Amino acid sequence: MAEAVWSHRSMSYSYLERLERTIKQHDEWRVGECLNLIPSENQSSSHSRSVFMTDLGNRYSAPDKFYRGTRFLDEVQALAEDVAKKVFSARYADVRPLSGHTADMAVLLSLATNGDKILSVSPVNGGYPGISHLGLGKLLGLKNFYFPYDDNRVNIDPRESRALVEREVPRLIFFGSSFIPFPHPVREVSSSYRDGISIFDGSHVMGLIAGGEFQDPLREGCSLLIGSTHKSLPGPQGGMILSNNEEVFSRVSNSIHPGIVDNIHWNRVASLAITLIEMMEFGKSYAKAVVQNSQALGKSLDALGVKVRGAAQGYSKSHQVLLDYDAKRLQFFAERLEQANIIVDNGGRIGTNEITRLGFGVREIEEVAELVGMVVLGKKPTELVKKRVKTLIKDFREPKYVLKSVPKIVQ
Repeated sequence: MAEAVWSHRSMSYSYLERLERTIKQHDEWRVGECLNLIPSENQSSSHSRSVFMTDLGNRYSAPDKFYRGTRFLDEVQALAEDVAKKVFSARYADVRPLSGHTADMAVLLSLATNGDKILSVSPVNGGYPGISHLGLGKLLGLKNFYFPYDDNRVNIDPRESRALVEREVPRLIFFGSSFIPFPHPVREVSSSYRDGISIFDGSHVMGLIAGGEFQDPLREGCSLLIGSTHKSLPGPQGGMILSNNEEVFSRVSNSIHPGIVDNIHWNRVASLAITLIEMMEFGKSYAKAVVQNSQALGKSLDALGVKVRGAAQGYSKSHQVLLDYDAKRLQFFAERLEQANIIVDNGGRIGTNEITRLGFGVREIEEVAELVGMVVLGKKPTELVKKRVKTLIKDFREPKYVLKSVPKIVQ
């Protein structure tokens, strides 16, 4: 019996040791040795991450006050939503969605019914698959239509899209995309749209919108701004809904509990609040630096002979630079770049948001372009590039654009 108990304990500690070792290896490699260029990711500040370890992560609350002892949890939510409203100049905010996809789900379940038409960017052109005929569109019985797309401008074609809207009269129009180097023509497409609701899924560009450097969907004709909180916005993984339209916002917000989200993960909400407070202080300078770095990266890659989309439009006005190769080549490049400790996705997107958050400027961006070019063009072995990556990133380990302490005048 004693041997069986010891064997069980030994197995438990073995699993624990294995898990701790794996996490340590991940952190040492991805944070300490890699150049992280995935536009869907970012680094939150140590202050923002620290609240995940608090008791907030153990607790429940509910709109009907079923759970007691929640007065501080309620205050955290109210504070986070108040800051969100200020950052995005919105009258209404809801930070309960657990992801951008959850926010999409709330919108579709509350504003559309079986058979309704919805218009968005096609996955073929970099649109989000989650709301397409591949995802929620199919699950909810919706009729998916897609914007006519201008490949040369890497954007929605406003003239043809406006004609499509007038012809099909969709219930919902979703602007925003997973591949989004340039602002979408919201005003041009929706200016005469009166029979439905326009939504901007800002999952990728929420941090740029917060800093006033991309576009302003809530003042361009969209009733809702929804999306993720962890891409260009450097917060914890989660979602958010913003609006200036009381009727539309109420319909979506009232649908969230209990049908879509029950426990909203209070440590996440507190972490998001810290990120939004950082954006109040540094959002404008951060967003401006992101766009400058993207444009510098596109220009430098192009000069080296790497094919980049959108050159005629200035390469990018967001956190994304898009390589211009076929899918097979892009996956090959991604695999080779990973061998050199340069992390990108298989779609040819190169993100500047995380490295900007870590303090990279145009000078470092030019070296990033050189390293990427060495691999993509096959000019240097990956081991040599890997050594240069480690040297480049060694002085860029902690996020910038953060509030390090509360000034004495405030204390």
